[in-house]
Formats: sequence, structure tokens, C-alpha cells
Amino acid sequence: MRENIEKIPPLYFSSCENCSECCEGKFFLAPLVLEDFDKVRDYFEIRAVVLNNEIIPVILLTDGEGGSCPYLENGKCSIYNRRPPACKIYPFSPFYDDIFIDISCKGVSSNSGEKLPSNREEFIKSPFFDSRFENFKYKRDQTLKYMKTKKLTFDKKINGIKIYKF
Repeated sequence: MRENIEKIPPLYFSSCENCSECCEGKFFLAPLVLEDFDKVRDYFEIRAVVLNNEIIPVILLTDGEGGSCPYLENGKCSIYNRRPPACKIYPFSPFYDDIFIDISCKGVSSNSGEKLPSNREEFIKSPFFDSRFENFKYKRDQTLKYMKTKKLTFDKKINGIKIYKF
């Protein structure tokens, strides 16, 4: 469950050390912005979904059939230093000018671990910050504009979501 960091009480983060739940099928796709393309193309095929009449580029993190990320080996990420941006910034995610946190992440709690940022200024100074959060609204708008120029070809349907090649 995603919540805006500025609208919830202080939270803490223990670690991902003994957890790989997000790699084990909790998420089967991750949205991209244009700057992400070069970061992911060596390991993932870039696809698209259409949501709210917007063509959004994505990568498939799993097969959507309950499988794990293909790079999860013995509970660890085998491409950790080259993992996709969505994996690097999790449990956070940008959305326009807001920053959201997935409070269902097992590393997030209300009482133990490192205090998590509770506003944009704190977030920018935190180890969770990534350049992906800078000017995110602009990056998203540019990505959507670029995607309008692409011809989509239906690839498959996963969990009721149509996936396209472009």
C-alpha cells in the first residue's frame, strides 16, 4: 500500500537483508521513464502498457504467473549493482511531485531501524534518493510524449493487463 511520505507518521527502515519478497512476484512490472531505458535494456526487454489512455513503458520483473525475478538467486539479486531503477529506490516511488512509500514493505516499520525521510527535503539528503526523483513530472511528461510516437503490437496479457511490444 503506497502512501505519500508527507501524510503519514514517522516510519523506520530495518533492511532488505533477510527479505526478497518484492523479487518473488509481489511486483510483476515496473514503469520506466526515458532515462531508465539504457539502465535496463541489457537485462530486461522494454514493453508498454496502456493505462488511463497513456502509453507507459515498463519492464516485466516476473512472468506474472507467480514466478520470481529471473535474477533472484538464492534469495539475492544477481544483478544488484545493475538492478532496475524501481528496485533501487524501493520502497519509495515518485509520482509527479510527490514521493510515495510502500508501507507494506517488510523493512518498513513504525518503531525500529533507520528513520525514513518524511518530506522532500529530507528525502533528497537520504540514501534512498536517486536522480530519477529530480524533475520527475517533466521526465514522465517527456516519456509519455515519446511513447505517443511508437506503434504498439500486442504481446500478451498478464493478470488482466495487456502488454505490448514497440
